[in-house]
Amino acid sequence: MASARATKKVIDHPAGGPRAPVDVLPADLPAEVEGAVRAAGSLPLTKLTRVKLGAEARRELERELTAAGLERTAKVVRVPLGAQLGALVRGGGRVPLKDLARRVKGGAKKEIDAALDRLVRAGEARVVVRTQVEVLVGAADRALSAADLAALVAAHAALGKVLKKVTAKGRARTLLRDDLGALLGPLDHAAHAPPPAEHAPQPAGEIVAEALRRLEDPALKLVRIPDLVRALAGRVALADVHRALDAAHDAGEIELRPESGGEFLSPDDARLCPPGPRGTVLSHALSRGGRGKP
Repeated sequence: MASARATKKVIDHPAGGPRAPVDVLPADLPAEVEGAVRAAGSLPLTKLTRVKLGAEARRELERELTAAGLERTAKVVRVPLGAQLGALVRGGGRVPLKDLARRVKGGAKKEIDAALDRLVRAGEARVVVRTQVEVLVGAADRALSAADLAALVAAHAALGKVLKKVTAKGRARTLLRDDLGALLGPLDHAAHAPPPAEHAPQPAGEIVAEALRRLEDPALKLVRIPDLVRALAGRVALADVHRALDAAHDAGEIELRPESGGEFLSPDDARLCPPGPRGTVLSHALSRGGRGKP
């Protein structure tokens, strides 16, 4: 995790430099600001830079930041809320819902709730109840389906009716173990259902394509390749992911893009990205909507 100092990084004037507004956006400034926003999750518009930018230079900076996948609101530039939520549960993370307002940066509770609902509807995360606490978990966590829950509710109601009769006033009553087993059958099935049966191995290209669709930002159509590789860890080898990405790029289905701020791509992330031209690494995949090359 980036240090507190790194999350507060802003761009200062050169020593002794002029304090007048900068009318031409410095070439390296967007990448530096993007890195600071990604490290912090969100930064106020007033604290993006210490360099005073002219109106046109500031508009250009904000255009480049949104093109890089960040969101600009009335007060902040932030990593999209859905991406922040997804990162919290990626790799098996589990977060109580009451902690989301503290863990997700730059969004009001209403916005975070809406982003959470979109993530759940898309099947990329689930809300589960653990004892009395609502918890956000990843889609890979084994949880009950809607059908399992319906069967559980019906079994609970049936058992309640029988127990009400058994424990009524009057003579002592009990249950046959076989009858109890039948009543508890749906509960036992839900608790001990085997994992889905494995089918014939799915081609790596199909797995990568499905993961790209699942991880794609719905507005920007972008996927971070380090996130993609980590999501497929244990299913598709790194070299096979890269080959599938290259094939999709050549077919015009996606566009592989280099990191705009390479100095802020961590060494661990860089190792997961395919190489690009002139020593760059290709860290993002832009969906072309499955159109392919003409």
